[in-house]
Parts: sequence; C-alpha cells; structure tokens
Amino acid sequence: MNYSVYDVQEFCEDIDFIRWVVSPTEELNQFWNAFLITNPSKSKDIQIAREYIKTLHFQEIEVEEEALTLLKNRIWNDINKPAIIIQWWNRPRYWVAAAVIFMVASFGMFWWNQDRQIYHTDFGQIRKISLEDGSVVTLNAHSSLRVAENLNELKVREVWLDGEAYFDIAKLNGAKFIVHTSEAEIEVLGTEFNVNTRRKKTKVVLHEGKVKLSVDSVQAVVMKPGDMATVLDRKKPIQLKIVKPEQYEFWKQSIIVLNDKSVSEVLEILEDNYGITIQFENPIILNKKLSGKLSIKSSDEFIQNFATILDAEFEKTEKGYFFR
Repeated sequence: MNYSVYDVQEFCEDIDFIRWVVSPTEELNQFWNAFLITNPSKSKDIQIAREYIKTLHFQEIEVEEEALTLLKNRIWNDINKPAIIIQWWNRPRYWVAAAVIFMVASFGMFWWNQDRQIYHTDFGQIRKISLEDGSVVTLNAHSSLRVAENLNELKVREVWLDGEAYFDIAKLNGAKFIVHTSEAEIEVLGTEFNVNTRRKKTKVVLHEGKVKLSVDSVQAVVMKPGDMATVLDRKKPIQLKIVKPEQYEFWKQSIIVLNDKSVSEVLEILEDNYGITIQFENPIILNKKLSGKLSIKSSDEFIQNFATILDAEFEKTEKGYFFR
C-alpha cells in the first residue's frame, strides 16, 4: 500500500493502521515511526486519524480481525454523518489544506463535540497552553489535550490527555479539575503534577498539593508531593512509589534525564516524543543503565552525544539510525 498518498479518511479505513492505533506492537511502531520520518508531511493526517480512532474503540477491545473490521465499519458510518468542525488552534491554516471535517460518535472513553477544544503537538514540539480558568498546561511532544469550553464557569473542569503534560492548576472557588486518561481519572483542586499516558499506562508524579487518583472499581489513591502513581489498566491496583519530582519535568526544557534509565527506556522516549528510531547491532546494549542528562533541542547533536556515551558508531538509515 502506498500510504504516502493516503488522506485522513483512508488512514481511518485501513485495518493495519487501526491495529497500530488500537494495539501497537514493536513491529508496527517501527514501521509507522519509520514512515513518519520519511513522510513528515503526513504527520498531521496521521495524528488526526489516530485521535479519531481513539474516540471510538472500547478499552477492552479484542485485537482480532472481526473486531478491527467492526471498528472500521463504525468509523466509516461516522465519516458519512453530517460534519462538525474540530478546532486546531495551534495551526488553523491546516484546515484550508486538509478540508477534512468529521462527525464524531457519541460513545467511547473520549469523544469530541462542539463544546471541546483540542491542542496538539508534533514530534519534538513542546507547547505551553493557558486555559480559561488560569491553569497552565505544558504539553510535551507528540501529545494532545482536549479541553471543555467555558472552563472557568464549570463546577467540574475536565480535560482529556493523550501523551504527556505538566499541569499547574489554578484554584477556582473549589471547582474540581479532572484529567482523564485511558487508564485513570486524576482529580485535583489546585496543584502541580506531571501526567504521562504513553504505552498503555498512566504515570502521575505529584510536585505539590494533593491529587486523588481513581481507577474504576480499584481503591482510589490520594497522592502526596513526591509520589509517583502508575496505572497499568483499570482492573489492577495502583502502584505507588516515592521519587524526586524535579526529575520528571526536565522534558519541558527539552532535556532527557538518563539517571538509572536503561538504553531501551531512552529509546522509547525518543520514539514517543521525537519520532526517532534507533536500532543496535548488539541488543545486549539495550539493558545498559545510564546516568546524567542530555539536551535534545537538536536531534543531530543528541544522536552524536548519545553515541559518545555508548562508545558507539552510528549511521543514518531510511528507518532512523543504526548503532554499532
């Protein structure tokens, strides 16, 4: 298939693309990350298609051909309904080029409607967003945030996150602020915390204030500053441990903290946030633990420094980089 000529609708109808969105594997991630590197002009179409598909699938959807076909049909039916506009505030001129408007289904964990705004970042892009209620959200690369309109007038302020973001929540007459992810709901009054929803798990690091983390029937956890909570899915207990919160906000300065991370963990960060794929001749290196910090403001400079740390040589390939 020649994905380089696909538009948003065609991505939404493609079974392999749906499979990647619903249940990504290492092989699928490598393929689509490589495609994005060689076809950067398609990144916006792919992001819109991914976000749309996520509004439709159920959390426990089976990754079988029958289920994927059902999801495809559901997408097709919605595309043919009357349209509403999704607002992309960061690059509105995109709509002139895309001319694609969707009507979104009324079911699923996440959904769009006329009362929601969506903010989006591309690979390598970090964006600071000032919300109507005075809260400030720093959105990490390759992430999206949906926000209810008239946020400062609501008794319950709600946003929906896919990716990673740092929240500085304004206190507003006791009005709750809830961050929804695929795995959990994070309820706050006024505080600062980081949320990461990558790779089918939600991680919350509390910097100051108080946060209540809820996961369906699992017992809720009230977090204290310095706590990191991890939710793997909605049926398992919340994992809690003490961390240094400042280590989890360096990404706002385009810095990757290497402390006690394995090479494989760093590779996941590079793929998730920057669309950079690295393959190693010797897979044993993936388990090596690292320390220190590296700036990634320049991807070329980062790759050079990363290779120096690993005492490796590298070459650029069609799929990314190859280290030996």
